[in-house]
Amino acid sequence: MLCRLVRAEEYKSKKEEIFAGNMSYPATHKLAVEQLNFADEKGSVYGFVENRSQNVKLENLGASPADDSIDGVMIVFCAVDERSMKLKVVGWYENATVFRELQMPKKGSIRGDWEYYFQASTIDAHLVPATERDLEVPRKTRRIDQGFIGQRNIFYPSGNPNYERFLENFDLVRRGALPNGTGETDQAAFQEGQLASREASYFARNAGLVKAAKRHHGTTCQGCGFNFADFYGDIGRDYIEVHHKRPIAAGEVRVSTVDDVDVLCANCHRIVHRREIPLTLKELKALIASQRARRKRA
Repeated sequence: MLCRLVRAEEYKSKKEEIFAGNMSYPATHKLAVEQLNFADEKGSVYGFVENRSQNVKLENLGASPADDSIDGVMIVFCAVDERSMKLKVVGWYENATVFRELQMPKKGSIRGDWEYYFQASTIDAHLVPATERDLEVPRKTRRIDQGFIGQRNIFYPSGNPNYERFLENFDLVRRGALPNGTGETDQAAFQEGQLASREASYFARNAGLVKAAKRHHGTTCQGCGFNFADFYGDIGRDYIEVHHKRPIAAGEVRVSTVDDVDVLCANCHRIVHRREIPLTLKELKALIASQRARRKRA
């Protein structure tokens, strides 16, 4: 279940500054009920999404028409980023309960009279740090596009071909946030525990490791020498993909440093993964040199 919210840093205070995008009421009043979506109340979180005061269609989540709620739902929250104006994932609930109708908080709740649709355990509520909200949510680019999240703030992406890659990328981000997942140490070593994805390697990498790798290796492809900024200008500045020299097995947790990774352009990154055992940087360079020599002879 995909839910669009206003953007906030923490979603834990009624006084927190928000960015509402094109949501007229929150923009006018500088207030949105979802501002408390990640506020801990005795081990639980209570979530809201603006739904025009309508009931949630639980049937889209597998419930029967007679059900008042359904358990075990994954709720992905997204919001428009103020700088890029793109829709980005800001957090999620796992194993959440979704109610068909708005629920009133219990007496003494920090929510006051702010109603909610969702409830989850605090340990199942994951907020992406504001500086690491990189996963973009697909939206329509033309008015005639169909099958994308639109004006309504609730969307069901499962089984939608427009969201297959997004859901794969989200699963990588999600697994990185699980216990024994990624984390930064004082020795600038970084843990990784996700299965690498050819198409979404950035999201499979610890964000700290990606930044450190760029500082250490630069942003020019170590395989072919391609530099995105040189070719595309400012839009390509600081862009490069990070590749782990030794493949990560599913469920594996390891400590990694910048010496364990290479920086590659998207094309080289795809090519090294064309084999079950990825090409080494030495093998990649030899392949490129061989092809360049062949073209000169032709």
